[in-house]
Amino acid sequence: MAALSLGSADARRLKVMVSFHPLYDVVARVAGGAADVQRAAPAGSSPHTFDPTVQDIARIRAADLAVMAGLGADDWLDRYVQASGSRARVLKLGHVMAFARLRAGRAVDPHWWLDASLMAQAARRTGQELAALDPAHAATYRAAAEREATSLLDLHRELQTTLRPIRGARLVTFHNAFGYFARAYGLTIAATLAPLEGIEPSAARLAEAVRTIRAQGVRAVFAEPQLPPGPARTVAAESGVPLFTLDPEGSAASPTYAAMMRANRDTLLRALR
Repeated sequence: MAALSLGSADARRLKVMVSFHPLYDVVARVAGGAADVQRAAPAGSSPHTFDPTVQDIARIRAADLAVMAGLGADDWLDRYVQASGSRARVLKLGHVMAFARLRAGRAVDPHWWLDASLMAQAARRTGQELAALDPAHAATYRAAAEREATSLLDLHRELQTTLRPIRGARLVTFHNAFGYFARAYGLTIAATLAPLEGIEPSAARLAEAVRTIRAQGVRAVFAEPQLPPGPARTVAAESGVPLFTLDPEGSAASPTYAAMMRANRDTLLRALR
């Protein structure tokens, strides 16, 4: 999509659609007041399984830029941009950022946003994209992107420091959402209960998780607020360890990306220290 011709100051504001909450929070700060930024999936919903309404499709169709995590986390946004007839440029951040990708079975793990240093890179990349599409506000976008990236790198260092007391601790999580978080902050994923988002864990997989917890001395099991807690509760009870909740995708309880990351940090410290 070519750069917008805005004419007068606010005659045509850039319209940006962001797939889900943590990305929306960061993109909105990068855009500031220069663009109209909307979130496609409501806070607290899973980007993997979101099903847009007719009204959502209309909003997607009107967008100039669609921002998504990519790598399979939110492919529905790309599909609906195409199906709606939108001319929006699609920015798949996971495809254009430079980082060592983790794997989740045969697929690439798409949950890169749970490393705050990678979210800082995403802020800068988004600022570049907004500046190219809306040259009249390019300086504003670039300055805001740099401020946001600096803040996110500060958050990254804070998390590294404050999680040091549990460095090396082993986690059992519901699905493969916390690989990048674990790598960035010195933790280890000992087991996951579900092989992929949206797939119910088998009895054999749950039994294997119980054996892992007992053999490796894992101290807690972690559910996710977007997914049914039953399997995690069962494994925790069978293993005799407590159940906690880690949030990979944001909710009303964590209105900002930084709040979500700090809440996860605090939960881990309570569970594992």
